[in-house]
Amino acid sequence: MSALSGETEETSEFATATATAIATATAYASAYTGGVQLPEVLSFREFRAGLAAALRRVQEPGAEPVFVGAHRRAEAVVLSVERYQELVAAAGRREAVGEALASVRAEGLEPSPEGLVRLEAVAEGRLSTAEAREHVLSRYRR
Repeated sequence: MSALSGETEETSEFATATATAIATATAYASAYTGGVQLPEVLSFREFRAGLAAALRRVQEPGAEPVFVGAHRRAEAVVLSVERYQELVAAAGRREAVGEALASVRAEGLEPSPEGLVRLEAVAEGRLSTAEAREHVLSRYRR
């Protein structure tokens, strides 16, 4: 037994083995999830008790949504209206680009690599449809 810590060698070995097992499990979990951090899930009781704080938290710039569920399994998500509108707009852009691409391909055509890059930029919101149209039209004005 160590005079300073009050630990036996067995306790120390157990602590070391436990720490190693936790580190290994964390590494496997990280590898299994592709290194993606899983969201924290609040229980319904925790969410009810901290409702005001949770609502303030999702309103902060760049805030992540709050997940709520029973037994730490996400069953609901709380996010700001702004973030919700961003997600809806992004889904709409992706759908519109998918339909445009399908229409072009239905005609037996394939967009150029440059055109595909432009469509991807529109789908991601980095380029508006007006800007993409202007890029295409500028090629024919020269």
